[in-house]
Amino acid sequence: MAHPWPLTFEKRPPSPPSPGELLMFWVDLLPMVRRTPLLSLALLSLLGFTSPSLVHAQAATVAPLLRLLESGRLPAERQGTVVEMICTRGEAADLAVILRRLVAPDGFSPDLRPKVMQLLTDAAVNRKVRPEGDLAAIGQLIETGDQATQAAAIRLAGAWQLAEVQGPLVKIAGNPKSPDSLRQAALAGLASLGKGSLEPLERLAQSAATAQLRLDAAAALVRLDLTRGAARGAEAIAAMQPGDDPAALLEAILSRQGGTEALAAALANVSLGQDSAKRCLSLMYSVGRSDAELSDVLSKAAKIALDAPPPSAEEVARIVADVAAKGDPARGEKIFRRSDLSCLKCHSVSQAGGSVGPDLSPVGSISPVDYIVNSILHPNLAIKEQYVTRKVLTFDGEVFTGIQIDRDDQRLRLKDAAGKTVVIPVDNIDQEAEGASLMPQGITKFLTQQELLDLARFVSELGKPGPYAVRPMPGVQRWRVLKEPGPELTGEVPNVETLRVAVLDTPAEAWQTAYAMVGGTLPLAELAKARPAVLYLQGQIEVTEPGAIALELASSEPTQFWIDGEPFEGAKQIERELPAGKHTLTLRVEVGEGED
Repeated sequence: MAHPWPLTFEKRPPSPPSPGELLMFWVDLLPMVRRTPLLSLALLSLLGFTSPSLVHAQAATVAPLLRLLESGRLPAERQGTVVEMICTRGEAADLAVILRRLVAPDGFSPDLRPKVMQLLTDAAVNRKVRPEGDLAAIGQLIETGDQATQAAAIRLAGAWQLAEVQGPLVKIAGNPKSPDSLRQAALAGLASLGKGSLEPLERLAQSAATAQLRLDAAAALVRLDLTRGAARGAEAIAAMQPGDDPAALLEAILSRQGGTEALAAALANVSLGQDSAKRCLSLMYSVGRSDAELSDVLSKAAKIALDAPPPSAEEVARIVADVAAKGDPARGEKIFRRSDLSCLKCHSVSQAGGSVGPDLSPVGSISPVDYIVNSILHPNLAIKEQYVTRKVLTFDGEVFTGIQIDRDDQRLRLKDAAGKTVVIPVDNIDQEAEGASLMPQGITKFLTQQELLDLARFVSELGKPGPYAVRPMPGVQRWRVLKEPGPELTGEVPNVETLRVAVLDTPAEAWQTAYAMVGGTLPLAELAKARPAVLYLQGQIEVTEPGAIALELASSEPTQFWIDGEPFEGAKQIERELPAGKHTLTLRVEVGEGED
């Protein structure tokens, strides 16, 4: 006999949801609301709000969200979504409420604090809105808390241009023991404070304890005074040691209008070593730039030939014939992976590499060799529509080049040659135009003629039947390697708790990206050059449907691995039931001499 309750339920009029239930339902739909203004208006009407315009409606959304946030009834997992809507649409008084909670000891969880500060930073940069009242309280988060919180607080203080934080920022920036990400944030924060930071930045650029600190300080100085920054930067480049990295300085120079000319002129006044010049030239090309003035100065100091004009049709035909007769694809793959060429930074092969340029996995099977040779030697000859770049000049004198991701009435987002997303407020754009290829003209100056032939032969074999075909059997191509595993990890195989603390829970900056070769082999010797003989690697697999999967590990070296923290010591093959979703593989490999 059927139970009578369904019939009874249908006859009763439904109880109207309470305002709190309606609001919580609306909170759950906020991600969709942000993308669909009409849905926003519809939901507002359900809540009893009316408005003659979308602007008024958006403002009306903030008041009930603030009341909900302050009520204490909002679950912790939903706070981030609500705060995002408030910071995206709220005015100065609304943001003041967020700031008070931010600096309160129990206002937001430690994990949410950096996100809240980033949202406040975006409001200041993109909408020119910041909280009303005293903003100096944010200074207390700069000197206390975890590294992510400190860095976010520094960026926020810079966006608000709080002169009160200059002293703490100088202290962090000049301390050789400061974590790199924190030091970079402090230097950027000093530059954001404006002309008042000129003197402390120049002092750091001239007399900081290490050449690396001077390079980084000069990069920040460039934002405030191009001439002085270029002069101090040239001096720091001349003093570079083998382990120093001029990337931040080169990025700052290349992003300023007239920057390459200023640095080229400053380099003429210093004694520039061959290795230092070559490193700067390589970095310049790796981000898609080959500006003639700076390229010529660096090329001469590096004792590398100046940029040659594009080859004629007859020269290309001769190179094509030599590629088939003399090129070696195995050597070419190693050349493709070289850091000074940065091919993997832009292009992916078998899902390993960057996403700025075209995926090269099938290119050999669909493109003739002359097209491949021309693309390497003359990258601007034919650019596919989806990879056409935009070049943007801001009213601040900054220059950005990249592929457009998206655009709205507040900001333009570009992806640059390094794969980094650049956000530019629309009201700060002075000029923009179509740009050239992100692959610079002249990158082959780092190659011998034989290396060029090997590289072209490798690319021409991609996607063809054989060792460089697109593989039907999936494998992990993208890995990351732990930069500095501690003695508790290298001495012996860690237990699960040690693994979780020292490996699984480490921040992203503790890892470096590594890519497998086309055939799936990860060159361990290449990774172990600058690290201990024990490597910790991580990769991800995605299970589309729950069920049994088989994993096979091909390594002759002592290896242990874990799936989501579950150990499989000494196993080379396993079958395991896994639920749908992403799963993390963690490997501990003892690399012997000569291991590939």
